[in-house]
Amino acid sequence: MTVKTFSINPEKTAFVRAYLPDKISGVPYCEKRPSVVIFPGGGYDHVSEREGEPIALQYLAEGFAAFVVTYTTNARFPAPLIDAAYTFYKVRMRAEEFGIDPAKIAVLGCSAGGHIAGCLATMWNDNMIVKTIGCVPEDLRPDAAVLCYPVISGVTSPHVGSFNVLLGEDASRSDLSRLSLENRVTPKTPPIFLWHTANDQSVSAHNSLVMAKACISNKIPVELHMFDDGPHGLSTCDKSVARDENAIRPTCRQWIKLSVAFLNKYLNV
Repeated sequence: MTVKTFSINPEKTAFVRAYLPDKISGVPYCEKRPSVVIFPGGGYDHVSEREGEPIALQYLAEGFAAFVVTYTTNARFPAPLIDAAYTFYKVRMRAEEFGIDPAKIAVLGCSAGGHIAGCLATMWNDNMIVKTIGCVPEDLRPDAAVLCYPVISGVTSPHVGSFNVLLGEDASRSDLSRLSLENRVTPKTPPIFLWHTANDQSVSAHNSLVMAKACISNKIPVELHMFDDGPHGLSTCDKSVARDENAIRPTCRQWIKLSVAFLNKYLNV
C-alpha cells in the first residue's frame, strides 16, 4: 500500500489522503481498481478521524483505492461542497497516476459527510459548482454513493446543528429545502446505498427514509439497511473506533460487506 497526501485549496486547510493498493503483477484487476472518496462526519464543525482511515482500510482490504477528504469546516455553503467537488474532479483526472478506473469512482459519507457525499451525488450538474471547478458536469458525477447514517433533510427531522453551521441559524425554509437532498434527487442521480440505526438520537433515521423514497420515486437503484439498535457515529462498528462498549455492534458492521457488494454490482467490478 502507498499513502499519498495532497492539498485541495490554496490555504492548505483542506487535503486528501490517498490509500493506494499495490499492483500485483499479472493480475488485470490491479491495473485499474475501483475507488471510493470518503467524507467523514463531524456536524460541519470538524472532521471525524474515526470515520476516515478506519473506513478506508476496510475498502482497501476489498480491493478498492480509498481517498479520505479533510474538507473545510465551520464555513457556509458552498465551501465544503466546493472542496468535495474539486477533490472528486482531481481524483478522476489523476486516475492513471492513482491506478484507478475513472468510470468506477464512488463517494461515501458519514453523518454530515453523508450530506456532502449526497450533495455530489445529486448536485454534480449544478451550474454554480461546474463553473467554479471549471469542468464539464459529467466529470463531477459519482458512479455510486454510500451514505452512512446521513444528514439529508433540513426540513424533515433535520440535524439542526449541521444546517446551522452550513446555512446559519437564521436560514429560511426555502434555503433549508434547497439543501435537503430528497428534493435534489433526479433520474440522473447515481445508485445510492443507505444505512442507519432506527433509534439514532442524533441524526434521525427519517433522513435515510426520505432519501430512499426520493430514489424510488425517481427510479434510482437504492438499497436501504435499517438496523434496529445503535448509537450515532458507529463508523466501522468495532472496538478500533468505539468510544465505549455500546458502540461495538457486530450486527451493524454488516454494512461494510453489504456496501461493497452494492458497489461491486453498480460499478461493474
